[in-house]
Amino acid sequence: MDPEGAFGGVIDIGFDHPSAWPHEARGDQPFVKAGKDQLTSELCRSGDARFIRATLTLPIRGSDEALIVALWAEVPNPAFYAYLDLLDGGPVPNDCAARLANDLSPLADLGSAVTLTFGDGTERPQMTHAKTKDISLDELLDLYEATGTLDRSALKPS
Repeated sequence: MDPEGAFGGVIDIGFDHPSAWPHEARGDQPFVKAGKDQLTSELCRSGDARFIRATLTLPIRGSDEALIVALWAEVPNPAFYAYLDLLDGGPVPNDCAARLANDLSPLADLGSAVTLTFGDGTERPQMTHAKTKDISLDELLDLYEATGTLDRSALKPS
């Protein structure tokens, strides 16, 4: 699906920050600090809210490929600090309920319930959304357009 790529294929989607982040984007900077608020590539503190960057994997129906989305989840404070402990060699936290912190319309709305599974800390936590287990090609194209990743008009007929 990458119209300009050498081999074609699925274009993964990534969000720089949670939608609620009120400050500048991180871009190429290692972190942004504004007062007590902080944003890194994997963690965010904004006011009383705590966010963890996670990975949502959506198999594409009728294909062997999957869309990978790097996005943010708002988590309870205990889950945030348990994840920090994991990154410092602590125990693996239990799966936790969280809220989607980026808009994935038309698939999932900002604030919808998700679950994070932490693994061993060597990779981002995995996110699952109860109502979104896979994605159709049309839904993928709609999501690309909604996130500004790709416009349908950019696709070349095969």
